[in-house]
Parts: sequence; structure tokens; C-alpha cells
Amino acid sequence: LIEKKAQPNEEERIMTPLQSSLEEAREEGMEEGIEKGIQKGIEKGIERGMEKGYLEGLKKVALRMLKKGEALGTIKEWTGLAEREIKKLKT
Repeated sequence: LIEKKAQPNEEERIMTPLQSSLEEAREEGMEEGIEKGIQKGIEKGIERGMEKGYLEGLKKVALRMLKKGEALGTIKEWTGLAEREIKKLKT
């Protein structure tokens, strides 16, 4: 049997739709990846913001306790703040 080589026009007819489908799939994949990345970034930002807000709240409580004359050990125990953080609040 003699193999018949595909003619350039026939190859183009076969490859063009395939290339188009691959390009479309790649673009869809990139869009999905970008969307997931944005969502993950938003979630991480919210998480960090909440942590920062919580820490600021603890510092306010510690400062009030300091002003009321509470012992450093008590403030540390109740807030969970490090001693150096509590001492920073005095200044």
C-alpha cells in the first residue's frame, strides 16, 4: 500500500479547528485561574484584616487595664499579648 500524504489544504482544514479549540481552552483555563487567584487574594485580605482588628482590640483592652492599674502579669494573662507589646502601650 502506498501512503497518501495529506495535502497542505487538507492539513490546514484539519488543524485549524483543532488549534482554535486548543486556544479557546487555554484562554478559558487562564480566565478561571485568574478568577480563582483574585478570590483567594480577597479571602486572604479579609483574613489578615480580621486578625489585625482583633489584635488592635486586644491592645485597647490592655491599655485600659494599664490605665486602671492592673498588673502586667494579669494583662498578659487576659489578653495573651507579649510583655513587650504591653510595655509599648505605656509610651
